[in-house]
Amino acid sequence: MVVRRSHEQLAEAAKLYYLDGLTQSEVAGAIHSTRSNVSRMLEAARDEGIVRISVDYPLARRRDLEERLVAAFGLREAVVLAPSGTGDSIEPLGELGARWLAGQLRDGLRVAVSWGRTLQALVEHVEPTRSHAVDVVQLGGDLDLDPRLCGHELVRQFAGRLAATYSYIHAPAIVDGPATVRALAGSDAISRQLERVRAADLALVGIGAFDRGSSATLLDRAALTRAERRRFDAADPAGELCARFYDDHGREIDSPLRQRVLGVGLEDLRRIPRVAAVACGRHKARAIAGALRGGLVDVLICDAPAVAGLQA
Repeated sequence: MVVRRSHEQLAEAAKLYYLDGLTQSEVAGAIHSTRSNVSRMLEAARDEGIVRISVDYPLARRRDLEERLVAAFGLREAVVLAPSGTGDSIEPLGELGARWLAGQLRDGLRVAVSWGRTLQALVEHVEPTRSHAVDVVQLGGDLDLDPRLCGHELVRQFAGRLAATYSYIHAPAIVDGPATVRALAGSDAISRQLERVRAADLALVGIGAFDRGSSATLLDRAALTRAERRRFDAADPAGELCARFYDDHGREIDSPLRQRVLGVGLEDLRRIPRVAAVACGRHKARAIAGALRGGLVDVLICDAPAVAGLQA
């Protein structure tokens, strides 16, 4: 005859075994049963969802690819996520990036943050063990992507997780022309904010593949004429960093778009002591390579497919 156990009986047996560390024989003695019954009760507790087991398996890294990237491009550090076979790498890469960031945090640090899906995943996995006296600043003007991905929201969320101070650039990343850029950048509030960015100790950035994702949104916001867009495309951009499009050697593309960006330039970015870029996917390979050749990045956090096709 099959004996049905109540939810409370199964939970009690599971508690004694999984939480209190008793052996199955000791559990049997405690609940006046037999070891074989306890074994069945523990199996039933798992089947009914009373016991849910998870394994915090460490994220696998490709150390060989990391060493190759550092040697080929002179990086300070590379962190490469190994393929998991589960599909989308953005979430595990964000977690890996957050773990790297945890080792960099210190009181007095100023962190400049850009935007993007992979950077959002990193921010969402930030779980500091204590609050930090960190100052978080927005790297450039704002871009109205998905509300969760815009620069303002990432800065606010990141600072909230660290219990840090934060500040924005209260203007769009792309404006209607160089006169507007000069007027806004010359205002007291934005000028001070840009100086705070230039004085950052660490920049966290995403790398955009040309004409995809947020990079395509930037081009839409620029509202280039057909002739301007043809000249821009003819320059063959490799990728985009902080709304700055660059070629295969990390040199900024000279076009009307360049004069419509409100934010720090690539030379400003190079002067920041550490620039850590997060990028995910094989389609980012060319953009990553251009940024690395141009010395725009000191630390690369990416997945193994993104490394495929990279050439020094």
